[in-house]
Amino acid sequence: MNTRTIKTDVLVVGGGGAGFRAAIGAREKGLDVTLLSKGPLARCGATPMAGADFTLDGRSMSEIKGLTGDPNDSPEKVFNDIVTQGCYLNDQKLVQQYIEKAPQCLRELIDWGIQIKLSDERMIFTSGIGIMDALLKKAKAAGVLLMEDVALLDLTTHDGAVVGGLGLIICSGEFILFKAKAVIMATGGWHKAFWPNTGMRDLSGEGIAMALRAGAELGNMEFITFCCNVFYHPSIWRGSLAPYILSLMVGGKLTNRLGEEFLNGYDPMLVQIGTLTEWNKSFISHATAKEVRSGKGSIRNGIYYSRGDVPWEKVELVASIVFPKWKYKAIDLKEWGRKLHSNEPVEVGPAVEYFEGGIRIDSSFQSSLPGLFAAGECTRGVFGANRVFAAITEMLVHGADAGEAAAAYAMRTSFVEPNSPMVESMQALAEAPLGKAHGEKPAAARRQIQEAAHKYLGPIRTHKELVALLEMLCKTRDELLPNLRVVSSRRTYNKEWLDAIELRNMIQLLEAAARSALSRCESRGVHFREDFPETDNDHWLQESVVHYKNEEIEVTHCPVNITTMTPPKGKVPYLDFIKHMMASRSDTGGKH
Repeated sequence: MNTRTIKTDVLVVGGGGAGFRAAIGAREKGLDVTLLSKGPLARCGATPMAGADFTLDGRSMSEIKGLTGDPNDSPEKVFNDIVTQGCYLNDQKLVQQYIEKAPQCLRELIDWGIQIKLSDERMIFTSGIGIMDALLKKAKAAGVLLMEDVALLDLTTHDGAVVGGLGLIICSGEFILFKAKAVIMATGGWHKAFWPNTGMRDLSGEGIAMALRAGAELGNMEFITFCCNVFYHPSIWRGSLAPYILSLMVGGKLTNRLGEEFLNGYDPMLVQIGTLTEWNKSFISHATAKEVRSGKGSIRNGIYYSRGDVPWEKVELVASIVFPKWKYKAIDLKEWGRKLHSNEPVEVGPAVEYFEGGIRIDSSFQSSLPGLFAAGECTRGVFGANRVFAAITEMLVHGADAGEAAAAYAMRTSFVEPNSPMVESMQALAEAPLGKAHGEKPAAARRQIQEAAHKYLGPIRTHKELVALLEMLCKTRDELLPNLRVVSSRRTYNKEWLDAIELRNMIQLLEAAARSALSRCESRGVHFREDFPETDNDHWLQESVVHYKNEEIEVTHCPVNITTMTPPKGKVPYLDFIKHMMASRSDTGGKH
């Protein structure tokens, strides 16, 4: 093979916060560490676009100089809140790790120069770009080899263990082979498999998909958080979180196609907590989907948001802080400002925001596949069936421990030469769509799949719809993928080629999620089955486990990892159980 080769003790895949923190952790153990970023360094993935909030218990926060956390809060209260709000499907060992490691991670971020905008009872607010700049500076100082515009295509294995991976240098179109003793996946979510979505366009889930193909197990893939009140129209705003942010801060009015304030039909406690806290994502998304399915949705299958009785002066004040000059993440919102002033409604609805499932890891952040570790949103475990605490904290505490654990593994492991035919097969598969005279273009196929995923794997699911989605995915996998056509044979910066490569990953993850959702015959957290509308604690306090068997995706189940908090028993109607979980929150930090 004439492929360029890089040898490194630890290979970190992912250019967001989890990847950088993992690389720093491994490098501080004295090993050679290489980090791959699919886009520009410290400017790709979800982290740079984050708010960004960092959560920890208020008592520990109050002990950090300059912060004003709630001294009446405690790690025990945070543990209670994460587990109850996660509907008891959390890996409680990982929850404990999240809580114990958070204060240390926050202290180091402050030492590394992040700027804190404000603090709450158990939360500080900073910026995603600020976090990434601090991590980039630290990684460079530590001596991490940083490579941007490099996409890992697949993992290489030997005797059932990971020994590196095959990458693609996007700017040249050349393949690059990485030989590594340990690999850390930190590739985030797979928002790109849905449309609309709230994520960066590089979040295609390749890390989770290649882990599955290599032999690792995935878990809880059916649990997908949809953020409510996301712009549906006009198209230039579609997917923007601006209405969600404003509605959370000032309130407003939600109506269906008939002008009805449909939330008035729900329990007042559900509405109060389910609109003013992070429960709003699952509750309002569920209620919105219900309106659409009853035929009362907007033109684009959403609902309508306006300021309602909220005084314009209050809206204007808040907007001046969160949307300076009516701009948000480079989107011009002046026309929306005009609509808010005149109290005109805009179309909003649910859009994919976060994935509770992913690569199954143990308390050392090692996957079921030796040599493969994982950190951040590409993993399963901490948040169970519903996330109401910060993913920023998750990525940093995961990254720190995953880096240390991968380094320890690498210290006792030798380099192994990859299997040449395996690598050649990976290269041939990646190159197959280039310059074909005939075939299907990836863009049209991707949009069809994205819209089907949004429709059938949304906040409300049924057996019939999940089966329909699976039939479509399997047909696409078997008939369309082998015939994908990339018009240009140019290898440098060929976006269409990358789209074709990513499409295989998205189809595999959607199949894993749909099969997991089909197998879970209950409703829990952000997974609601219209044909099984109860939370069943007698039979379904189990994780979904996804793996390949005879080249087919199979779903099995295993017990939840419980340490100190015993789940309840019995079957309970879905919204009644959600109400009970809301009431189980501790009496501090109630906003989060």
